[in-house]
Amino acid sequence: MAEPIKIEKSLSETKGELKKGQHLGKYRLKEHLGTGGSCEVWKARDTAEGIWVALKIPVVDINGQRDKKNILREIQHVAQVRHRNILAVKNADIINGYPVLATELSTKTLDDCSKPMSTRRVISIMSQILEGLAYAHKHRLVHCDVTPGNIFLFPDGRAALGDFGISLKVEGRMTTVDEFGTPGYVAPEQAYGKPTYRSDCFAAALITYEYITAVLPRWPFQWPLPGSNHLRQKTTAKFVTFIRKSLSVDPKGRFANASEMANAFIEAVPKKLKNAVHEKTTYKRQKNWRKIRTESFIRKYKKLFGSFHKCRDCGEPITESMLICPWCGSEKNHFDRRSHFKYICPRCHKGLSEQWRFCPWCYGYGFEMPHPDKPSPIRYHSRCKYCNGKIMRFMRYCPWCRRKITKSRQVRPFPEVCSKCGWSVDTEYWNYCPWCKQSLI
Repeated sequence: MAEPIKIEKSLSETKGELKKGQHLGKYRLKEHLGTGGSCEVWKARDTAEGIWVALKIPVVDINGQRDKKNILREIQHVAQVRHRNILAVKNADIINGYPVLATELSTKTLDDCSKPMSTRRVISIMSQILEGLAYAHKHRLVHCDVTPGNIFLFPDGRAALGDFGISLKVEGRMTTVDEFGTPGYVAPEQAYGKPTYRSDCFAAALITYEYITAVLPRWPFQWPLPGSNHLRQKTTAKFVTFIRKSLSVDPKGRFANASEMANAFIEAVPKKLKNAVHEKTTYKRQKNWRKIRTESFIRKYKKLFGSFHKCRDCGEPITESMLICPWCGSEKNHFDRRSHFKYICPRCHKGLSEQWRFCPWCYGYGFEMPHPDKPSPIRYHSRCKYCNGKIMRFMRYCPWCRRKITKSRQVRPFPEVCSKCGWSVDTEYWNYCPWCKQSLI
């Protein structure tokens, strides 16, 4: 008997019914990542190259048709600009009559991050975005939708600007357009349909202000803006002046383009944060920068943690209280021969005091250990709310009664807390939360 012929739905026939596991050309859909503007975005597997990509597909309009205009415009515009801080296009194809755009897959967007972020991290991200934006402006391209959701973050610390779906190619005089960008990040003149390079600069300044102060300024943008005192405390008077110029309601009062703004940005960054400004470096310089970053972390947190061990995979400083390495995410670190404690938990391979009845790191089984006349000195910081037993910072379970410690650990000098577990983190250094394993970038 002849085998039945397998008939796949075309993209035009699926309308809005795309599903996990469905094939579109060489791509196999894995996970729906979201819908924004005129496209829906899927995590997909390129079955030919064996890589993961973000797949942008036009959404279905009220007439059941997939709008091609914005995605075709993005394909045409982005094909002309290749820059490490502009989201790279892997492939653009026409599948069953509809354009499909495959881009590199990021870890998350800036919109997924908590606010406020550390000032150093904000400066690192926005310096890169201004580089990408300056390159686009150099090629006469106005983005028109610079928002946190269009700033893509990668595990190596790179940031890239994406989604040029409503971008505008400047040919001679600026023209009036009908699409206004994302509410909240639109410059006054763009709201009237007249975006310019200065409009992109305005949006970039809004994002910088928002992620340093946790306040998104609103119209009429009159100074002092809400949160300006916090901006002044976090930066310097020179940086505040830079932001104020960038957020001028009158476009003529702003920087002419992102290249001019990027140069002023570097000049305005406080001296102590200069090394956060992204620069194209050789491998040797990058290695030295990592060494400086590590030394900076140890100086800042040595008193808090007491001692550090090196991660077996990346060599960065970690402690026994961490579930994973916050730098590289490794779960392979054991402390059998590295712990400063006398005993080792056979379950999680972390150190234990002879005084404890249970493992405070992994909910391990009870222990029967000899109690010496002079037990090892331990510095405790609080007490268990159930048994009043003494506990150390970042313990996950009480070593006396085995109850889970649910209170959020917000400890100075950490500048932030994880949005998932509420425990202290520092995205200036870490890529992962060491307490709950969530990605921080």
